[in-house]
Amino acid sequence: MEQTISIIMPAYNEGACIFENISMTRKVLGEAGIEAEIVAVDDGSSDNTIDEIKRAVATYGNVVAASNPYNMGKGMALRSGFEHSKGDIIVFLDADLDLHPSQILNLIEVLNTTPCDIVVTSKHHPESKLDYPWSRKAASWMYYFFIKTLFNLPVRDTQTGLKVFRRKVLDDVLHRLLVKKFAYDVELLATAVRFGYSIVEVPVILEFKRDLKWGRIRFEDILNLFIDTLAVLYRLRIMRYYDKNRHPQIRIVKPVLVAVRGCPPPAEVMKRISLDTNTRIVCISDDDTLDDKHTNIQFFRNDESLVTWITDMADSPEIIGFLCHDCLPVGSWVKNAVRNFEDPEVCIVCGPVIPGDYSSRLEHIAGLVFSSIITRGKEAYLYGYRPVQDVVKGSLDSVFFRAELLREGSLKDYGFRQDERFIYSGALSRGKIRYDPDAAVMKKVPPLFLPYFRFIARESFSDGYDLIQSYGIRKNIWPIALTLVWLILITGWVVLPIGIYKTLWVIYLSVVLITSLSCLDPISVPLFFTGIICNHIVRAIAFPAGILSRLIGKMKRK
Repeated sequence: MEQTISIIMPAYNEGACIFENISMTRKVLGEAGIEAEIVAVDDGSSDNTIDEIKRAVATYGNVVAASNPYNMGKGMALRSGFEHSKGDIIVFLDADLDLHPSQILNLIEVLNTTPCDIVVTSKHHPESKLDYPWSRKAASWMYYFFIKTLFNLPVRDTQTGLKVFRRKVLDDVLHRLLVKKFAYDVELLATAVRFGYSIVEVPVILEFKRDLKWGRIRFEDILNLFIDTLAVLYRLRIMRYYDKNRHPQIRIVKPVLVAVRGCPPPAEVMKRISLDTNTRIVCISDDDTLDDKHTNIQFFRNDESLVTWITDMADSPEIIGFLCHDCLPVGSWVKNAVRNFEDPEVCIVCGPVIPGDYSSRLEHIAGLVFSSIITRGKEAYLYGYRPVQDVVKGSLDSVFFRAELLREGSLKDYGFRQDERFIYSGALSRGKIRYDPDAAVMKKVPPLFLPYFRFIARESFSDGYDLIQSYGIRKNIWPIALTLVWLILITGWVVLPIGIYKTLWVIYLSVVLITSLSCLDPISVPLFFTGIICNHIVRAIAFPAGILSRLIGKMKRK
């Protein structure tokens, strides 16, 4: 049976040349007698790229248009293109055609004549012909040695924008990946090698076409590339993140309902949810004027009226998501969550609430402090990327339910409980809460120092106040432990030998310093260090204050 070929061309602000480049790619392949599907992906461009892609679709019969609602990065553009592709062989080709499409023929021939699964082009192959700035060459060699030291991959170049895969490789690997932008190629190839797929490297002819010697690459991009690469190593070797069994991303056939709390929904939220076309959006708000202002969105005053409406629907959705109005979905938020319901034991899917959308350094550092593992303990998964897992606690800021759970009394019947911020499973729960890092949303955190610590004080006081209601001590061990640690650090000089007391302080400050150094920014390290310590102090005071307030309230009611 003849193999079919799909060529995925990710494009960002390539409106001036994308139509001509698609035409050239078709011509080159046609002259070689190769029938190929071209999937051109607009990654949220600010120019007319999508219009030019649609013009190519209208002009040629084998061009497919795909688009992301905002600039999600090359990794997500390739993933979107793959979802729209049908080929047995998948080609990744940069839309700017720095790499001429005639080279595709050689890569496909190598794939068909060798037992390999992946063919990549390499600028460091001795037969490669390069016409691009020396500064780019030097940076490429430095990154090669960096990658070789960390991963020992059987290739000398991971970043060249022409690669060919057997479809089974991407079916098995692509949905496991986390990086959306800078180190996507490294993550893809390292994960593929981990799963036993083989790679062959071939020479490349590269003609650099950008006016600037670095093209679109900024120093900040280079720094982020190295940081993301280290993060891939950490997930690969230490967390074993990619080893987890995960359902591949699916095309949503049945409609999904997303209820946004506290609206009207911001335009950017609407835009990002629109990425998943079978998603209907409604709102939960007690603002009586919203119906007049937003007639295209259905509003409900509370959860009860929403559930009643769903129950009365003739064709009610099977899955219902809830999103806080100040949260911004990341990537294919709905599709990434819905795939987990392929497991019949999963009743609830939650994603992390990532501090983000920073506008200042102090906001960025506040986000690092807020989500740090020594700030959150074992619940750090609620605010950062961790492996897929079944959890006992999920955030209501980003959560999906099977519809039957929301009928009156059903949550309790299934053994789940919730408070204002979280959903909990218990020992007798009849289903699972599944945590999926790809169902992430971003949420702003107040900047250091005073606004952030006021925010943390309110949150910690609330945690203490709800201690008993939210399944008690077992589910709140970290804030309790943190309170005890600071009680010892403050009063230990009275009851402990001075040598032990000093040792405890050295250990504590060392752990905080090591954590602070992880931000890899000399200016931010002292802010990060100070922020963590102050965060601990505020939590150690506000959490027991919340417990005390709850106890006093109970005593007064008696």
